[in-house]
Amino acid sequence: MTGLKSPNRTKQELNMMCHRLILIGTVCVAAAVCTAGQPDDTTGAREIFEAFPHTVPIEGHAGDDAADANVELLSADRPDWFVTGRNVRDLGALTNQGIVDADNRAAQKFADIRPAPPRVGLSRSVGDQPLMVDETLESVLDGQTDKVWTFAIRSPGAFGLRLHFEKVDLGDGVMTVYSFDEAGVISRGPFRGTGPNGDGDFWTASLSGDEVFVEIRGPRRPVFEVREVLHFDRNIGFLSEDDADNSAAGGPLNCHLDIMCYGGSTHSTARDATGQMNYISGGDGYVCSGTLLNDEDGETTMPYFLTARHCLSTQSEVNTLEVVWLYQRSGCGGSLPDYDTLPRNVGGAVVNTYSENDMSFFRLGGNVPAGVTLAGWTTATSIDNAHGSHHPAGSWKRAVFLDPVGVCPGCVCQDGTDFDYYNMEGGLVEGGASGSGVFNSSGQLSGQLYGRCSDCCDPEFMTCNTVDDFWAVYGEFEETYPRIDRWLRIGGTIWADHNWPSILLQEGSEQFPFDTVTEANGIAFDGARIKITAGSYDEAVTFSRQITVLASGGVVTIGQ
Repeated sequence: MTGLKSPNRTKQELNMMCHRLILIGTVCVAAAVCTAGQPDDTTGAREIFEAFPHTVPIEGHAGDDAADANVELLSADRPDWFVTGRNVRDLGALTNQGIVDADNRAAQKFADIRPAPPRVGLSRSVGDQPLMVDETLESVLDGQTDKVWTFAIRSPGAFGLRLHFEKVDLGDGVMTVYSFDEAGVISRGPFRGTGPNGDGDFWTASLSGDEVFVEIRGPRRPVFEVREVLHFDRNIGFLSEDDADNSAAGGPLNCHLDIMCYGGSTHSTARDATGQMNYISGGDGYVCSGTLLNDEDGETTMPYFLTARHCLSTQSEVNTLEVVWLYQRSGCGGSLPDYDTLPRNVGGAVVNTYSENDMSFFRLGGNVPAGVTLAGWTTATSIDNAHGSHHPAGSWKRAVFLDPVGVCPGCVCQDGTDFDYYNMEGGLVEGGASGSGVFNSSGQLSGQLYGRCSDCCDPEFMTCNTVDDFWAVYGEFEETYPRIDRWLRIGGTIWADHNWPSILLQEGSEQFPFDTVTEANGIAFDGARIKITAGSYDEAVTFSRQITVLASGGVVTIGQ
């Protein structure tokens, strides 16, 4: 079997001499010329496919949807710019029946999953008419060049809110969404043009409180609609530290282990690659956990993310996804961070899912934030000295220590070739931990959490005194790998080489490149690079995504 990158390889930029062509929008390339050095070969003979963890440089991105403390807001100290009935939409309090109905939907949705992902919110309509800036809503400030429009949404009793924007076209304007927490103003954005996805449709990251404010500045009236919000009726970090344990999504059990107290037994890179997820499925909000994975491409850092398929698997669900990073104590017994200011990613693209071992694999929207890491991985199964990193009930990060059972225990088991079973020797897993990784002592992931099973008890009901009656069940990465290995080889760089024999495998990786630029461009995504081996490519190529085109080993000519 062919192995992957060497254990000590880090994602450092190679010393390249290359003229980079940044192509935005639709551009027909007649010719592109640049030179580049060849990257090192990273292949070698191994029996198990594996990669080792990687720490993202601290000078990386703060997170595309992290709170921006530098945004200048004109309306934050002007309450007179917000008037109920004019530009403030009050949705009214949730009814008890509405909450009961949401809980019943969740119970039915996850009837076969134990423990189930906790329901933490529900989608609320803003009313018969969407919120928009129409001709009846005047600018609150008329400047010589810019005007200012404001509105707010209030959903009483919410711990936090997220807004769904549709049909967005801000022109040359700028939109900021914000709320207030104990520290002051917390903002998301600024948003420009047709939004971060380029299609006019996006969910904001979460904001604390039951009222969210929007400010748009620009020379012309902005276009957008808001038809729904996610109302968090359960806390997943919005409250202060004193309240965090008892209010998170029904509350985790009190026998969890603080992961920051076990630095010698857990791998810090695996820990900091674990994120808390919230998302919408079937009109309700849920929490799970997941892991950023390293890849083979030493020249890029891509946010490839692994979680459980039973959490979410469709593109419409992933469009609503928010992943919050580094929600953990500052040290053993230390303080919790301000949840609103943590780095986060919103949205993404489905790369692959597989029901047999319950895995979903995405490319998250935005960049990998600074301080977050990329976990290594291995196709080894039933690993010794294993541990997990997870967010039980959506609360701050915990550890669980695991001992492999080796064979299916007495409970009703999933396929033994797709799942591994572990005794929980210290700590435990609960709802909200679904999708989190199991790691070896080197910080390599070997699976993602499916749930629990027992030979005596309902897996939904476990206490601190009955942990020994349950086993943790993880979908094997051995089954995931052949379904995503292409993308782990590609990373963020798609290769084209006209010398590559057409009879051989072509997937776009450095090991197995395409023989045309057209094929490479066909699988490109925003933020990707296409690296082209020197030579002449007699083809016309239209690039319609934001990509970087590089030449490797000499001059590249595209077209006649």
